[in-house]
Amino acid sequence: MPIVPQLALGAYLLFLIASGWRLWVIGWSPRIKMLTAMALILPMPLLFIIPGAMRHDGWSDMLIRLGLTLLICGLLCLAGGFSAARLRARRCK
Repeated sequence: MPIVPQLALGAYLLFLIASGWRLWVIGWSPRIKMLTAMALILPMPLLFIIPGAMRHDGWSDMLIRLGLTLLICGLLCLAGGFSAARLRARRCK
């Protein structure tokens, strides 16, 4: 399997963990934090979901599943960054 897509996926997920950590620290309202989190998560999965939904061939199901997997993994990584920052802040007090 090619290494470049795996590196890109790993970099994307690490970016979301770091973004979750940073979003927890910033003193914004929770609504603004959630909007920012969605703006960070949605672009990459939508690059796979939208073309899969527009075309109806053999690859469209796989594109949609790949996009949904990226969406779920992105949400989990961002939530992991939130929880790691929260646990670290609680431990440092």
